[in-house]
Amino acid sequence: MKAKSISIILAFFATATFAQTIADAQKAYVAGNWKEAAAAYEAACPKEPDSSRAECYLWNVLALSQMGSAQSFKIAGNRLDSLIKTTNPQRAIYADLMMTSAQFRLYLGKYDKAAEDLIQAIETSHPHQAIVLQKVCKAVKAKVKSEDLNDRCNLLNNPDSLKALQTASQAKAAPVAQPAASVTQPAVSEPAPKPAQPAPVVEQPKPAVQAAAPAPAPVPATTAPAQEYWTLQLGAFGTKSNADLLVSNLKKQKISCTIIEQPRGEKTLYLVQTGKFETKDQAVDFAASKLAPLKIEYQPLLKR
Repeated sequence: MKAKSISIILAFFATATFAQTIADAQKAYVAGNWKEAAAAYEAACPKEPDSSRAECYLWNVLALSQMGSAQSFKIAGNRLDSLIKTTNPQRAIYADLMMTSAQFRLYLGKYDKAAEDLIQAIETSHPHQAIVLQKVCKAVKAKVKSEDLNDRCNLLNNPDSLKALQTASQAKAAPVAQPAASVTQPAVSEPAPKPAQPAPVVEQPKPAVQAAAPAPAPVPATTAPAQEYWTLQLGAFGTKSNADLLVSNLKKQKISCTIIEQPRGEKTLYLVQTGKFETKDQAVDFAASKLAPLKIEYQPLLKR
């Protein structure tokens, strides 16, 4: 047992020294290497400026929550609570934190608390977060009946009314002492037994964390053969208006997308896709640098 504990500690520090930057951490996250990603964020987040440190630690929370152990999930929850307490509600990241907290509560079966957190997320949200909030609304509303939650979720389709509500909420918000600079670090310990089911907290690379002033860039052109290339699918919608909204939001980030109609029996799916990449690695690298910071869902697809 002692030798096993030592090997775990050595593996942890080896991973931490291997990936020291946000870019390395994001790449590990996109690849689904949760332990490597969590360790990389641990090394990189303390070096981030105050303006982007909370975003970095939220990614750390997401990686920890998907490692599959009860201990790492508990650490993730404690860190999330600390971030919420020390982040100004007027910052865009605050709505992401509350939305993630709602998903944590939902997974733990605390449905009323999930609704409360989601209401707060909506009331402090920014326009680019509407798509993900609508998905979380659907999940929470399936578990709890709340008129307040229904009203707030419906406001996501009415930007003017939502903005008026947010303005009133921000006026009542008390200033927060400090940004999240001193989040409790998780202790290195032998992982606890895995829960019966993995924590479905994040839609990968899931939550709408806004990048710290990402440099807008068009979708890269490649020299892939016309008959075969990789693309990134960002969503499949039963309603075209939802697909149009995602395309419009990404256009503001200088990311161009196309909508492909795919008949499914009596229904039609509207697939939102972006990019033509020669290799899967190129597609994943683009997703890590441009989509992951925006917490946009995606799936690499080989098209022939």
